[in-house]
Amino acid sequence: MTDKRYGNLSRNGQVGRASSLSQIPLQTEVSQIVTQSAESQKSGVIDAGAVPLESILCTEELRRRPSRPPDYQKENGALLVLSNALADTPRTVLQTLADTILEVCQSGSAGISLLTTDNGEAKFCWPAIAGEWKQHIGGGTPRNFGPCGDVLDCNTPLLFRNVALRYTYFQTVIPAVEEALLVPFYVQGKAVGTIWAVAHNSQRKFDAEDERLMLSLGRFASSAYQLLTSLDALNLGMARGEKKEVELRLSNTKLESLIEERTGALRKLTISLLQSQDEERRRFGRNLHDSIGQYLTIIKMNLDAMNGLGRGDLKQPELLSQCVHAVEECLKETRTISYLLHPPLLDEAGFESAARWYVDGFAQRGGIQAKLSFPENMDRLPRSVELALFRILQESLTNVHRHSGSPTVEIKIEVDAERVSLAVRDAGRGIPRRVMEQFQRSGNAGVGLAGMRARLVDLGGELTVQSDENGTVLQATIPLHERTRRQPQRESAA
Repeated sequence: MTDKRYGNLSRNGQVGRASSLSQIPLQTEVSQIVTQSAESQKSGVIDAGAVPLESILCTEELRRRPSRPPDYQKENGALLVLSNALADTPRTVLQTLADTILEVCQSGSAGISLLTTDNGEAKFCWPAIAGEWKQHIGGGTPRNFGPCGDVLDCNTPLLFRNVALRYTYFQTVIPAVEEALLVPFYVQGKAVGTIWAVAHNSQRKFDAEDERLMLSLGRFASSAYQLLTSLDALNLGMARGEKKEVELRLSNTKLESLIEERTGALRKLTISLLQSQDEERRRFGRNLHDSIGQYLTIIKMNLDAMNGLGRGDLKQPELLSQCVHAVEECLKETRTISYLLHPPLLDEAGFESAARWYVDGFAQRGGIQAKLSFPENMDRLPRSVELALFRILQESLTNVHRHSGSPTVEIKIEVDAERVSLAVRDAGRGIPRRVMEQFQRSGNAGVGLAGMRARLVDLGGELTVQSDENGTVLQATIPLHERTRRQPQRESAA
């Protein structure tokens, strides 16, 4: 497929005006090796010692390996980051997509391959790469002898290992490929490229959840590709003077309007998904407590009654004691899971009681000293505001535990007649400068912050983050205007 319409990709993964994909020079070491391999393939010569394709495929392992449960919250947050990039800075969306794949799949490298031509020869070009292979942006592989070509030929996701045994031009690439998961993406039913994630560590094994996330991101890649193609076609027409200036401005305005409309629809869908997820958590947590919890309680009562019998009435009394202990642990875990999904206190007593319960449990589980302060005699807030504050508190404390290394955390809630604010301060290592710059530039930096921002934007609020080597302060503010005040304080009993 010739794709010279889709040009203008500079070596940092952004779209410019002066070049096309087919004109990107292959200046990295891997690109020179690939180019030599391509020449040999053009003449029908296969690298000596290359093994059959089947010997390096292990796609069936995706079904056999233990898989992580689907993380829809991470997926929704990733799509939100991408939709914001598509709306705000479309010329950088391919690099944002590569960064997102790297994060959600926890891989060593990730990128996008696009099918293009160079002097009449089909090949794959790498316009955007994240991770340890980022230096190879602008490189690529032959169309007819490489993993990307295999994926398009098979028209399905493929998992590779030991790729250098067949494609010997990878033997000198550092760091080496341990596993590679590639997924095709399509435009009007025709495959035009692949997105890929590479593991450089033998301990990292891709699973079915990685494949599901990659397929979801592949659908977004198709939309991004079509949008950039349309934008590039407009710019090319402007450069050549093929259309009148008024017509070009009108077309560009219509296209931007369409982008804004679709992005707005995607943001509304993301908010709807978050709300549905919250409601499903609430129902699931209640059912877990009311069904399984009740059955376990009955079993424990019966076991306690049996445990009171004389030892002569039981053949193995120690087994009964073990059963009682096991049921007690099941009850404890069931309550914990139920409350973490959706604390009953949030509906019954409000945000303050639920937050105190959650922070106490967080401090005990994580070994982090936590200080929580509320205004005196704080009233109930609208249900939507309480739910948003609680989820933001959960995500903030999760980030403190996973990333900050802080021994302490302070949480402060302030309320007045106009607004409510939640501030979370830690004394950790701070957020990396690259992530902070991205957040300040686009308002998004990772799945967690994107989800928080989406919840606040829906309520007319805002999220601010300050971070340095002395720690991080995250503040969420929500106005208490008519839009939030008319929300019910609590749900009626289901």
